[in-house]
Amino acid sequence: MVEYRFKLTGVPPDHAVKTVDIDVNRNVADAKKQVRKAYKLNPILAIQFIHKGKVLPDNVRFASLNVHPKKDVITVMAVQAGGS
Repeated sequence: MVEYRFKLTGVPPDHAVKTVDIDVNRNVADAKKQVRKAYKLNPILAIQFIHKGKVLPDNVRFASLNVHPKKDVITVMAVQAGGS
């Protein structure tokens, strides 16, 4: 487990940044579940991870992303899915 820093968009600064332990051998989709719990996000929200301007795909292992746990911050964008 490695501690990564995440920043949730659209919330007050004191709630925006959190550190979450991520198993680097798991994929991004699994990491999203852990981040969802850390921020107590509603399950109906779709979340995306953004790092250096790119959306991180769900099927990629966290270890292969070249995200430095001490230096980098992963942006978390939560949007309500669907909606008509």
